[in-house]
Amino acid sequence: MRLRSLLFVPGDRSERFAKAAASGADALILDLEDSVAPSRKAAARAAVAAFLAEPRTLPLLVRVNPLGSDYLDDDLAAAAGADGLMLPKAEGAASIEALGSRTDLAILPVATETPAAMFQLGTYAIVARRLLGLTWGAEDLPAAIGASTSREADGRYT
Repeated sequence: MRLRSLLFVPGDRSERFAKAAASGADALILDLEDSVAPSRKAAARAAVAAFLAEPRTLPLLVRVNPLGSDYLDDDLAAAAGADGLMLPKAEGAASIEALGSRTDLAILPVATETPAAMFQLGTYAIVARRLLGLTWGAEDLPAAIGASTSREADGRYT
């Protein structure tokens, strides 16, 4: 699977799914994590599961809630028809093995969202067969270490 460009779409905004699919992105990330308020999680899961059941023209991944989250089991059920999962706040091979024990889907970890994750980057080689690649998160790590922001006022990353 070639993943040069990934377009995130909030899972509770089903009216955006078709337009996003026509955007030219290599894959869509249907988001059940940060872009969905807790009160909208169930509706988002239903919308994502319905969209995954439709014919598709590009890979569809689902960003589930992190390991240990109360939402993860329901997220995995909704994402059963996906081409892969995005795992936020992954902390190396142990996170991939933990999620991999619960699903056969390929995994795209967000590898840089916690301080502990930074020290586990080398361990992903152990679980490379389960991975779609690695990606990074620019917002959670600065927040975790007390940085004020990772973006300039115009939206560019610092």
